[in-house]
Amino acid sequence: MKHLGIRAHDLGSFASAEALADAVTTYGDSLPIQLAFTKVIKPAPRLSDEYVAAFNDALKARGVWVAVLGCYINPVHPDEEKRNEQLSRFEEHLRLAPLLGNPIVGTETGSLMPDSSYHGETSEPRVLDTFYRSIERLLEAAVKYNSVVGVEAVYRQNTISTIERMRALVEHFDTPHLRVIYDPINLVPWTGIQEADESVRLTPSDEAQRVFFTRALDAFGSKIGALHIKGYRLDEKGWKIGDLPQGEGVLNWALLFSMLRERSIDVPGLLENANPLTIKKTLARLATY
Repeated sequence: MKHLGIRAHDLGSFASAEALADAVTTYGDSLPIQLAFTKVIKPAPRLSDEYVAAFNDALKARGVWVAVLGCYINPVHPDEEKRNEQLSRFEEHLRLAPLLGNPIVGTETGSLMPDSSYHGETSEPRVLDTFYRSIERLLEAAVKYNSVVGVEAVYRQNTISTIERMRALVEHFDTPHLRVIYDPINLVPWTGIQEADESVRLTPSDEAQRVFFTRALDAFGSKIGALHIKGYRLDEKGWKIGDLPQGEGVLNWALLFSMLRERSIDVPGLLENANPLTIKKTLARLATY
């Protein structure tokens, strides 16, 4: 994995692009970031063309580049008016993306809860149909602006909740304007990765993890545009805690990195939920995998 970087808002909030870039460069040179303007820059800026272009120039001058432009919306929001407002905001990010070097504009895939949390009917066909219509609309904008929509699955909770649903999505919309933000931990079932005999261990075997990774890479490996890197473990009741910094969980990242190399998948890998005190050490360790 040649390009390892940081989700910018894990470092806090900043008053300017220069301040953000200075913080990022304390962890290394030429680092990619995931940038969500509303989470990183305070007060939230008005995203004019001039502001975004100047922001990008300030980052580039300090060796920082945007790999993912975060615009996390609910594309199946139950209120149609609010859904359209969010889709319009995403379309505006697609329009602005070329001014930032054309990063992937990323979102999760939403649920019937306005805040995208779990709702028992999110997996219903009618909701999936709404999601496909939203993606079709966003892809029309992506083609118009020559930009890229990035989609991130979340097990059970979101519309695209499984490897097979992601496979079906990228096969249906077979276009370079749609890419997968692969977060393997988001796709780990709430009760963990199963072994060959369908049991679940606190630390899954390498064999079980290889099967789990292979299923995803076979389904959408060629469509991956970015990788999210974090950790997970099971709690005392056997439920997934899926928001740990990388290095604090049980996923075998060295194995996944080796499998990505075997398939010549070389995309930006971005730390999530990172502890600023350990980022430099984490990046150095990952660079050896």
